[in-house]
Amino acid sequence: MIQFTNDDPDFWIQLKGHNAGKPLREKIPNSIGVKTDPAILVPDFLFYTLEYLHLSGVFQAYISGSVVPFISQRNILTVLINHWYAIGQKKSAGQRSVVC
Repeated sequence: MIQFTNDDPDFWIQLKGHNAGKPLREKIPNSIGVKTDPAILVPDFLFYTLEYLHLSGVFQAYISGSVVPFISQRNILTVLINHWYAIGQKKSAGQRSVVC
């Protein structure tokens, strides 16, 4: 569903610096490409979900490093899985949720 690759990615995620976890449309140093299978997950949906999570500050708890802050690919996936799980729990409990 989600693949980290530098071979023809749909978009990029910054891995180092104060904006670690931020999705990007253009490659920069210290970023990794993200590719999805559009039949399963629309790339723009994933991009905007990651942008929402980044702007919400969710990635901050997963950023390590004192001199050069960074986030791992595993932690990016953990944040996404936790987010989607929480949305699923709200829906199964009958609560309304906003999916960005």
